[in-house]
Amino acid sequence: MPLEAENLELRRKLRELQAVLATYEQVFFDNPVPALLYRPDDLTIIEANQSALALYGYERAAVCGLNLKDLFAPNAYYGNTDLQAELRKPSNSIGPFVHRTATGQELVVGITSFVFSFKGEQARVALIQDETARHLAEEALRSSEERFRELFENANDVIFLHDLKGIILAINRAAEYLTGYARSEVTGHSFDDLVAPEARNQLHDSISAHLGGSASQHYELPVLSKFGTRRFLEVSTRIIYRRGHPIGIQGIGRDVTERKLAQQRLLEQAQQLQIKNEELSTALALAREATQLKEQFLANTSHELRTPMNGIMGMVNLLKGTDLTEDQREYADAISQCANDLLTIINDLLDLSQIEAGRFSLVDEPFDLRESVKAVVKLLDLRAEAKDLTLRYDIDPMLPAYVYGDRVRFRQILTNLIANAIKFTAEGAIQVQVNAVGHNSRLRVEVVDSGIGVEESVRDRIFEAFFQADGTPRRRYGGTGLGLTISKQLVEIMGGKIGTFNNEGGRGATFWFELPLRPAPTGSTESALASVVPA
Repeated sequence: MPLEAENLELRRKLRELQAVLATYEQVFFDNPVPALLYRPDDLTIIEANQSALALYGYERAAVCGLNLKDLFAPNAYYGNTDLQAELRKPSNSIGPFVHRTATGQELVVGITSFVFSFKGEQARVALIQDETARHLAEEALRSSEERFRELFENANDVIFLHDLKGIILAINRAAEYLTGYARSEVTGHSFDDLVAPEARNQLHDSISAHLGGSASQHYELPVLSKFGTRRFLEVSTRIIYRRGHPIGIQGIGRDVTERKLAQQRLLEQAQQLQIKNEELSTALALAREATQLKEQFLANTSHELRTPMNGIMGMVNLLKGTDLTEDQREYADAISQCANDLLTIINDLLDLSQIEAGRFSLVDEPFDLRESVKAVVKLLDLRAEAKDLTLRYDIDPMLPAYVYGDRVRFRQILTNLIANAIKFTAEGAIQVQVNAVGHNSRLRVEVVDSGIGVEESVRDRIFEAFFQADGTPRRRYGGTGLGLTISKQLVEIMGGKIGTFNNEGGRGATFWFELPLRPAPTGSTESALASVVPA
């Protein structure tokens, strides 16, 4: 071939080679993968493409001339990699490494290095793979798994995992503590081995329900420990999927044994209480029956006692009308006084028994109020004189002359209060005051004495049946304690109220009662129908 032809061929191949090199360079600069060109001997950066400049945030002039190691974060190498030796190998993928951008942000990167000819100079190119997002995701996953393992192991509740056939895959420490089994002893075994026999069908029904589409199940599960003890778990289970297919069931169980036992104890106590209540009801019915029999007996006996007592008093009065010696008359007077006292007691017992038996009736008719008060005061005046006491009464002149009510029971109440005042007064006076109160809607009677008063500790019980402020055998004052009780019950049957308080200065007491005030026509003698009022 002529020399000129050879020169033309050489020039053509040179142009082709230059075109190829230009193409390589263009591929380097336009590559979307960040790329750095560096000298293999000293790792000096010769060139960076646009993607690398964007990744690291440097201007081209600032990055060119830097050592490749300048991009690495201090103390951020992974493992014991000899970086310079690795970056000089013909072709190699190394990493991950931590690089730092111009703004100080850290990136996790991998590097692929290979030989590259640049502008006629032998160099190496480093392709940078930004693995920051993947690295963060892996770290998050590892952290999540660690947290899950920590929660799984340290949870106070029992956590277990078994497959769809009931084979145990895992249990936590709480499950080991509850059952007494180490996880190595139960892993791979059927969950049936831990469940009480009567509840195994329930366990399998729960698995079937999950496979049938139930997202979660809640039930109570009795568990047998390694030592034979029975514990009760309140279980919540859910199905676990992998790639859309069910692979197992996870359960969380709370130990409710103590609550279960407490409920059983409460149930047993409730049953015992029910038995006791039935026994008490029976005893109460018997007691009521006995009380009714007692009241019936007391009423009948009191009535039978009154008849011969009246005969005794009648005979004594006849005897006193005969010619007696002084001693005989004294004896007859003593008999008459004892008979009167005994008759009072019998009458009180009869009244009380009739009231408690519900056979007590009141008469509602007009009666002369002033005449009734005057008659009671006159009857007891001799008793007051015997103790050198002054007995007075005062009636509000504005009160009506006649009122509706039971005259006999009104006089009985007033007699009991005045007699009580005379009994507990050694000297001074007793004043009876009758007034209208509450806009003339109620009649108030007060018996004010100058006696011993009523102690605060017994005031609330003074109207109880058979109660006496001094209950000792050597008490100074006699009586059964029924007068005030009967007075209270009569007042309440009449729709009123009764009470007592000590007078100012601590001298004596005041006993009072109030009744509805219903004026009757003056001089009225017609009677209203008697009404039976149960006690």
